[in-house]
Amino acid sequence: MATSSAPSSTPSQAIRGKIVDAVVKVSVDATRPLPLACALYQIEGAEGVWLCSYYGANRSVFDFLPQTGAEVDEAHLGITFHTKQFIPKDQFQPAQWEEFKHSQLMTLGGHGG
Repeated sequence: MATSSAPSSTPSQAIRGKIVDAVVKVSVDATRPLPLACALYQIEGAEGVWLCSYYGANRSVFDFLPQTGAEVDEAHLGITFHTKQFIPKDQFQPAQWEEFKHSQLMTLGGHGG
């Protein structure tokens, strides 16, 4: 799985902001023992927009994945993002979020959904 390159360097601080859009998909496959959760987030922070992805098979987390509208503090979130892409506010375009969703949405049995 390739990670999109960030238009600017990624700040080292934890991600903090509000989820303005989220895609959460749980998929199952009869050939695998556990379902897979894929959660993609567009998080608006003070300095820009974060595009983040989470993938996991821990069922105890599925019901607690953050949803659109939630305030996020990565240090206290309880999940680890697998990819993070920071885009300064003045450079963010909605097409970047669409491309991120298309490239990062993973489901059992393949890519995309």
